[in-house]
Parts: sequence; C-alpha cells; structure tokens
Amino acid sequence: MDRRGFLKGGAGLGLSCALPLPLRAQPPLRFADMHAHLWIKQGEHMRANMTANGMLLVAEKIIPDSPFVRWSRARQTLAAWREARPGEVRRSFDVQLGRTTARMKAQDLAAVASVEGLDRVLRERIPAIAISSEGADFLEGELGYLEKVRASGLVHLQLLHYRLAEIGDISTEDPKYGGLSAFGKDVVRECNRLGILVDGAHGTSAGIDQMLDISTKPVIYSHGHVSANMPTTWRGGAAARAIHAPIAKKLADKGGVIGLWPLWDAYPNLDIYADELMRLVAAYGAEHVGIGTDMDGLGHSTLPGYVEFAELPGYLAKRGLNGAGIEAVLGGNYIRVLRQAMSV
Repeated sequence: MDRRGFLKGGAGLGLSCALPLPLRAQPPLRFADMHAHLWIKQGEHMRANMTANGMLLVAEKIIPDSPFVRWSRARQTLAAWREARPGEVRRSFDVQLGRTTARMKAQDLAAVASVEGLDRVLRERIPAIAISSEGADFLEGELGYLEKVRASGLVHLQLLHYRLAEIGDISTEDPKYGGLSAFGKDVVRECNRLGILVDGAHGTSAGIDQMLDISTKPVIYSHGHVSANMPTTWRGGAAARAIHAPIAKKLADKGGVIGLWPLWDAYPNLDIYADELMRLVAAYGAEHVGIGTDMDGLGHSTLPGYVEFAELPGYLAKRGLNGAGIEAVLGGNYIRVLRQAMSV
C-alpha cells in the first residue's frame, strides 16, 4: 500500500494507540479497468486492492510473448529478442492461464466468462476478472485452438503485442502484412462467433481499420492514446503505439471504446490525465471512452494503484461530466462492449 492509501486507511502507527477509529467502509464496486497486469506484482493482493477502491471488473492480461521480448534501449520499446520455437508461445499462454485461474480461485474472484456471469457480478457487486490475452500469437496458426481457450474462460483478446507473428503487423515493427494477415482476419471472425471481445491495442492503423471492417461487434482499443498525427514505427516508443484520430473516430462510430492509459510521461498528474479524458469525451462521446491502466505494466504511471483510480470521479465531476458520463467512462462502457461481444 502506498503512503496515500496508508493514511486513508487510518492505519498510521500513531493512530493505533489513540481512540478507536471506525473502520473504513468498503466503497461500492462500480469501476472497470480495460487492461491490467495485477498478477505481475500484486498477485496475492488482487482482491483486496480491488475491493478497497471500488473496482468491480478488471481485464487481467496474460502475456504469451513475455519470455521472448526485452527492452530495446536503442528503440525505446519492448521488442522480440529471439524467435520462439514451435509450441513455446502456446506453452507460455497455457502456464499463465493456469496460474491466473488458480489465483482467482484462491482469492474468490469471480470469472466473467458469459453474459450470465456478468449479470451475476453486476447484481451481487462482487469483484471479478475478465481473462484476457495480450497477443493471439499463442494460437501458432491454429484457429481451432481459440475455441478451446474460450471454453477455459478467455473472453477478451488483444490480437497483437510485441512479436511480429502470424496475426498481423504490430505498431512497433516495420509492416509485413499491410495490416492483418489472412489468418488474423479469420481470428477476428472467430472471436465474433465464439463471443470474445476484439482488442486492437498494439495494432497498426491499417490493422485496426481492418478489424473494424471485419468485426460484427464493437472493437476496443484497450490502452494507449489518440494521436492527431499518423503513428508510425519510426516515431518509436509510446508515440508508435497511439491510435490515429480518424481510426479512433471510426472505432467509436462502430460502438467501440478507446481506453486511455495513464502514461506518466504524457500525463504527469491526475489533473492532466482528467483533462485528456475530457478531451476524448468531447471528441468521441462519453459512451466511447474508458480507462486501461496497464497496472503494473507501465514503468511510471499516473495511476500506480486503484487508490488513484478511485479519485477520478471527483476530477471528472469538476470538469462538468455528469454522473452517467462518469459511470460510463470509469467502467460502464467496457462492461457494455464485453456484454455485446459475449452475446452470441
């Protein structure tokens, strides 16, 4: 727990010897995070972190390519450092999926794997996880494997990450396919058939545009930022990762959600981050903006914990966003598109 959370919890050593203080009431669970990596650092504290700060639903990302990517100082981004041998990426996914489901069971975190499961979470207001994958390269060219992992609980699939593999072009490498590969296009169609939410983060403009043309359900961009300039590989780092404004507009027009990440270099405090959320609301509508914290995946974040996330309603209210808009941006939009994706 950081210093702010420590003080808010009334747990200072000096207070423990004073008059008894009332326990901090658990806030209602209402928020949703479109992209997180809680298992990296907070595995045993996932449920406590969520319930203490009003988090109802978190999209927890498995990272299949994690053994094969490293930080490139020259390019200021993660990049593949070696080729994966046949079966390695799938084994990486399977191991991480097993660990994630075991951790959820140990902490009594609900799994949102169906519309019925989502309805239960909303009705009972219990903390829940939407199992997601950051990259579809674990399929290793086998479309049928997607049905197996859907049955194991996967409901949210970000097609691309840091390996230029069979799926399509990634934003941080020179293009090979002109967007998605033929196989990647089939993956989008199969996600629609199986009830899996399609996520375009880390994709190129051409690739996201193709996802939008193919998908019969809303597509999300779970974490990143919107750029007025065309994102290109040569821009490097976070700049290459942006979604181009015209593509963001098309995504919103088709019912999708743009998840703003709290990259400290761009948004060094909550005031500036809230300003950017409101800019996106003005450009695309409150029903098409969300938050993807990349929790524990960003080296330096404006939202290092859900303590800060829970402060955002006040920041948005001060900027004139009404209650319905606040609820939409801070979770309702992600819940809506996830429901639409799972409704098959």
